[in-house]
Amino acid sequence: MRPLVNLFPEQISAASVLRNGSILVGGVGSGKTRTSLAYFYEAVCGGSLATNVLPTKPVHLYVITTARKRDSLDWVKEAAIFGITTEPMSDTHPWMTVDSWNNLQRYVKVPDQEVFFIFDEQRAIGRGAWSKTFVKIARKHGWIMLSATPGDRWSDYIPVFVANGFYKNRTAFEKRHVVYDRFAKFPKISRYLEEPILDRLRDRVLVVMK
Repeated sequence: MRPLVNLFPEQISAASVLRNGSILVGGVGSGKTRTSLAYFYEAVCGGSLATNVLPTKPVHLYVITTARKRDSLDWVKEAAIFGITTEPMSDTHPWMTVDSWNNLQRYVKVPDQEVFFIFDEQRAIGRGAWSKTFVKIARKHGWIMLSATPGDRWSDYIPVFVANGFYKNRTAFEKRHVVYDRFAKFPKISRYLEEPILDRLRDRVLVVMK
């Protein structure tokens, strides 16, 4: 099945510069879902939308999204435009599983071969279970993330920076860049060090779709 996919120039441009470990940034209605699927179809699976070349790799795509978007089948409908279904079609065609962030732990031990993850919405912030599980998965498999608001503070980017291999772990990041308020009754960041380095790392990660 050859896809009939319409992409706007901004979406084509964004898909062309995405790479493993990127965060695709765009507002509501900008088409992050379709753009990320175009990247997956071409860069990960070896297909071509422009020349009607079908994928050559049977990659299993895991989409981790909100429970609402999972249940509304938004991703399933968009993927169908690319000929991607929720069941394997052939030995050369990709297929997908869509689940919510609440079930992220289920996918820590998926097989290593021919697997790719799209994390829809930034839920890997902080020190919680989702953040730790995200890093475990992202270190083993190819992935990108979609978000309208990827982070308000540098600490929000720690899991993504660690998953990209910029830092060994959260502790390594904090030793280099974080100064805590010594007089606060609970851990409170007073300021960040070497922010130009953090700016460059953020710029390496973010792909902003206007």
